[in-house]
Parts: sequence; structure tokens; C-alpha cells
Amino acid sequence: MVDCGGHFESRCSLCPAGNGPTWCNGDCAWLFLPGSDGQCVTKMGGNTNETYAYLFSALISGAIMLIYACVYKQKVIVGPPPLPKVNSIISGPRRGLFECFWYPDTCLYTTFCLPIVAAKNYYAADVCPFWPGCVLTFLGTYSPFYCLSVFARTVLSGRVQDKLGIRHNFCMDCLQTAFCFPCDVGRESLEVDREIGVEISCCCQVKITPRVMSEMRNFVDKESRFCTKYRICGGSGY
Repeated sequence: MVDCGGHFESRCSLCPAGNGPTWCNGDCAWLFLPGSDGQCVTKMGGNTNETYAYLFSALISGAIMLIYACVYKQKVIVGPPPLPKVNSIISGPRRGLFECFWYPDTCLYTTFCLPIVAAKNYYAADVCPFWPGCVLTFLGTYSPFYCLSVFARTVLSGRVQDKLGIRHNFCMDCLQTAFCFPCDVGRESLEVDREIGVEISCCCQVKITPRVMSEMRNFVDKESRFCTKYRICGGSGY
């Protein structure tokens, strides 16, 4: 038996007895559905309407993300030509955390397709295959398990930076992931794209620079950065 708020029934759907939501309380809650007057259902913990709204929005968002991820994988990852892997001889200078704001395409990708961009970075650095990286990032970012996602992202991001030859600190990486997740993914995307010599623009347009030219560009960018004995650095806008 379930408590309807003033009487008992064998299940919540019998509680209203034609009296509407006023007879649906206690162990039950009235759920408003599009195109109907609603129905009496068992509580799932917390506000039932909010729970169903969250699950519905997560399902729709996941479906849209899945469709776009399939298109992105086919046009960007698979090609032709296939997306190059990180295998640089000379790494360029470190990007700024908020530098993606000056790159509209990267900014849009990280705002609306963050799991896809993160998965592309992991794939290019040969850290994680595209689909596992995409699915794990989506589930971790848009779920109550965000703390676990931060830890996993910090570990994977550290491996990407190791492949790029960039010095990093685990604690700082963890803080940047926790509080600046999109910006951190955007910066990583800029660094990975520079190393493999690609420019990815909307929508799924890829321009690949030959490896020799990209390495030469990294060399010039790195050599143009200079520091005085007082640790005042400059050059090339970095």
C-alpha cells in the first residue's frame, strides 16, 4: 500500500480517484506531462517533476550530441585525410587559459560540444580512443558525478600534456578543470591542433598543414619567445 496523503491505495495511479493532484501526496507526486492533465506517480526522491525534467533534457542533449559526434568523427577524425597524431619534435609555447576566446570556432566547439572536443584531443594525443573519451566526458560532465569527471579529466589531460612536452602540475590541473573546464579543454585543443598542424572550423571543416611546416612554425614560435635575466618574457604575443 502507498500513502496518498489522506488515504491508502495499492499504487499511486489509483490515489486521485478522479479528484486530480489534490489527492496525490504522501508517497506520490503529481507529474505534469506535455499534452495531458498529468498523472500520479511514485516519488523518486526530491521533486519528481524536476527529476523527470532533468532526465528528459539529458536524454535530448545526449541524442543531439551523439548525432553530431557521428558527423564529427566521420569528417574530422576519419577524414579523408585522417586526423594526424601528436608526434612533434619541437613543441610550441604554452597557450593561455582564456586564449580560446580569441578563436571563435574553438570557443563555439567547447561551449556546445565540449565532450567531442575533449575526445578529439585524447585521440590525437593517442591517450584514449574517440568514442570512450566522448562518452565518459559527457556522462561525467552532465551528471551528478562531476567530481569523478574532474579527476578523470585531470589524469587524461596530464597525459596529453606529457605527449606535447608541456610541464604541468597535478593540483593546478585539477583546479583548472574543476572551475574552468571549458577553457581548459579549449586551450588544450589549440595546443593539440597546433602540434598536429590542423585548423578545425565550423562545421567540421578541416585544414591540414604538412608536418614539416607545422614543426617549423613551432620552432619559430618557441625561438621568438625570449626572457631577460630578470625573468621578463615576451615575443610573438605569448
